[in-house]
Amino acid sequence: MNSPQSSIVLLTVFILVISTWWIFRTLKEGRKAVEEMKQEKSNDN
Repeated sequence: MNSPQSSIVLLTVFILVISTWWIFRTLKEGRKAVEEMKQEKSNDN
């Protein structure tokens, strides 16, 4: 593999890692928000 190809592969891996981290973080925050909404709803009744 020449230098430009390895740079593109490295950049792709970096983007995939950041994207995966962001997706899992967003899903975790979403689940937390749903749980908080459920608790607030049960406290209102």
